[in-house]
Amino acid sequence: MKNTKQTTHKFLHWLSALLVLTVIVMGYYMTWATDYSLYHWHKSIAVMIAMLWVARIIYRIRNPFQSAVQNRLTKWLHVYHWGLLTLLAIMLVSGAFYSGFGGFGIGLFSWQLIASNYNEAGEAVASIAWLSEAGWQVHILCGYLLSAALSLHILAALKHHFIDKDMTLKAML
Repeated sequence: MKNTKQTTHKFLHWLSALLVLTVIVMGYYMTWATDYSLYHWHKSIAVMIAMLWVARIIYRIRNPFQSAVQNRLTKWLHVYHWGLLTLLAIMLVSGAFYSGFGGFGIGLFSWQLIASNYNEAGEAVASIAWLSEAGWQVHILCGYLLSAALSLHILAALKHHFIDKDMTLKAML
């Protein structure tokens, strides 16, 4: 039973990693290139991440993850992982505020979850402009913070594997 629970944690971890890294790369590309052709994909994948986030939280509360390495830092590592999940939640909510309140709508591919609001000129009309603007500002800031935190997470995994030569990375694979 324990092995099945750890396999589920690993699956949720790697699926989340793939999706989160995808939307972060899309977000940086759209921002730097001012090319918003991926905007629909960015939002759709973010909706999938939100659903996966809820599943991960529920599963993690019911089945706490057991670290491959047990030492005094393990407690702080769990706090760090919860911090990553919290930062991801803020990122998702702020993006929803920006898009939803900004009149851009939110969809999951072809399913419209929150309707967009465009005028005759094709411009989005915000329902609550200040909430959309605040969401955008928080979303941008959290994008940088999440990128830094995930970079640290990846570097820590590589340190465990190449310097400490412990089983942390192998256990996650």
